[in-house]
Amino acid sequence: MRRSAIALLAGALTFCYGCGSDPHKLKITEQNKGSFMESIKDSKGLTVEENRLLIAYEIRNVTGRAFGGNETNVVGKTVAQVIQEERQLEEKQKKEQVEQNRLAEEAAAKEQARAAELRKAVNLSVYDKSFQAADPTEGSYQDYIVIRCAYENTSGKNIRAFRGKLHFTDLFGGEIYQSGLTISDPIEAGQRATWAGTIKYNQFLDNDVRLKNAALRDMKAEWLPSSIIFTDGTRIGDE
Repeated sequence: MRRSAIALLAGALTFCYGCGSDPHKLKITEQNKGSFMESIKDSKGLTVEENRLLIAYEIRNVTGRAFGGNETNVVGKTVAQVIQEERQLEEKQKKEQVEQNRLAEEAAAKEQARAAELRKAVNLSVYDKSFQAADPTEGSYQDYIVIRCAYENTSGKNIRAFRGKLHFTDLFGGEIYQSGLTISDPIEAGQRATWAGTIKYNQFLDNDVRLKNAALRDMKAEWLPSSIIFTDGTRIGDE
């Protein structure tokens, strides 16, 4: 009996708001909270933007329910209030995104500036990339990507160790792979050396596959040093 009454109410609302009543004034109750969207979907009293905001509200709540999140309580509010609250939520999210982007850009700029300064002390380039397949007959069951680098101590002081990141992109700057790099082989001022390191290869990770398949001549390898320790105990960059 209760379900029949709710169905009749939803039908009445659909008829009412299809007949030109102002949908903004529709008050949401416990009985119609699951059907008010359907009742006003054909109303001409809502703008395209207002309909978009209501759909955004509905998607957000459906997603929240599906993943165990909190559902927005709209009982007692009008459709106009729901629209306004969704608009305010979007504006807040946009402001937060702008702030996050600003912080990310500042962090990236800081990292680039630090790397540029540290590159004056250690210059490094990748001269070879190869693939080392697992060899069960040798007791090896892990594939590796092998990276070989050449580097030079241009700091004027003897270096004990340094670390940073290698950022691989395609020729247009598209992301391929990023890997940490630490070299603990002491190198005297003005000297050059080479270093080889391995990256565990996972065929199910897109970045790994892209790095393996891309020819070195078709990539850019950017050296982003972050910290250098000198043999006299001093350090520049991150602690």
